[in-house]
Amino acid sequence: MQLTASQLQSNHKVLIDALKRGGTVEITYHGQTLGIVHPAVNSKQQEAAINEFFGMHRDLGISGVEEELRNIRKGRRSSLSDL
Repeated sequence: MQLTASQLQSNHKVLIDALKRGGTVEITYHGQTLGIVHPAVNSKQQEAAINEFFGMHRDLGISGVEEELRNIRKGRRSSLSDL
């Protein structure tokens, strides 16, 4: 569904009804897309999606996100003797 900014101001109930039905609404202003509004997901669905996303490399032996970022950011040299 697509709504213009002026339609959104006068017919906000249309937006709410579309979200209740599970649809997404694209909001435009002067023909350009400002944003897309999606219905909220419940916390169990969101948690399952996050766990699936962060678990996609579990076979690589990565123990945690923080540790992996620390390893990536530390650079090529581990000490000054490498210079």
